[in-house]
Amino acid sequence: MSPTTTTISRPTLPESAVRTGIRRLRYDGALAPVIAFVLFFGVYIAVNPTLLTRFQLQSAANLIAPLALIALGQLIIVLVGGIDISIGAITSLCNVVFATQIASLTAPGAFLACVLVGVICGAVNGVLAAYVNLPAIAVTLATAFIYAALARQILDRPGGALNIDIYLFTSGELFPFLPIAFVWLALAAAGLWLFLQRTSIGRQIYGVGSSRIALQSAGLNSRLTLLIAFMVSGGVVALGAVLLAGSTLTGDPRSGDPYLLNSIAVVALSGASFAGGRGSVLGTVLAAAVLGMVGNLLFFAGINSYWQYVISAVIILAVVVIPVVIRVTAGWVSLRKGSS
Repeated sequence: MSPTTTTISRPTLPESAVRTGIRRLRYDGALAPVIAFVLFFGVYIAVNPTLLTRFQLQSAANLIAPLALIALGQLIIVLVGGIDISIGAITSLCNVVFATQIASLTAPGAFLACVLVGVICGAVNGVLAAYVNLPAIAVTLATAFIYAALARQILDRPGGALNIDIYLFTSGELFPFLPIAFVWLALAAAGLWLFLQRTSIGRQIYGVGSSRIALQSAGLNSRLTLLIAFMVSGGVVALGAVLLAGSTLTGDPRSGDPYLLNSIAVVALSGASFAGGRGSVLGTVLAAAVLGMVGNLLFFAGINSYWQYVISAVIILAVVVIPVVIRVTAGWVSLRKGSS
């Protein structure tokens, strides 16, 4: 009779937080922008060592923070499987509302009015997309003209009642070498991350983009989720418009025009899926930083800033073309292996 052996199972060690975080970044497509940011930041420091001066840090913050917030607004719409063409016009409208109403409503009142306008614009888009079943890209293309016209009706040329106190509160320094714009961006990005990852509505936003039919089959209200996504997007864009107005000390009815293409380029660079259901807040913020540093490099190199539009277009094209090339190449290789 052979002796029996007892095998004692070794307790499974919990997976390290770093490995879990890397896997999550890879799933959201954000690993590439993280690596790109680290590499590009190193190159940028080598080319332009003055980046770490107080003036350069503050200038970079005032350039990157509005772009990152507006791109985060675009990300929310991409997560539900759409693209917001009106995002530049919403930025312009919120910008002029904040700049003009600050004289009569004071700064807190003007801020609340600005955010309310952004949420209402998002709600209009959301109702048409969710409850009238119109394509988001068509809806937002139409409302873009309306919001842009309203912005020009409120303020037909750059102006407003902004003052140095608004600049210091939105675009100054909290402490030396700590631009306050980065603080507002960090707070907004952290709040949005908690909303998307730690609330049921946030998880449903990912679910709408992944499979709206499956979400409805589970008894969840996909229409309401879509509406909330557009409203949150409008509110986040309004925050970016406030920082933009504060950094320039003026309201401009065309201030949001560059942010349509740039916000789409940032979301594309962040690794988000334009089919919906996949995207990262961190990846979007870092992608905005990379695109902002590209703009700064062009400026200090004396190159026309309009080349940044070309770079944004190339990024969007590359994100669309590269996966197709990889898929075709993989199919061709598998076909050759099968025939050999």
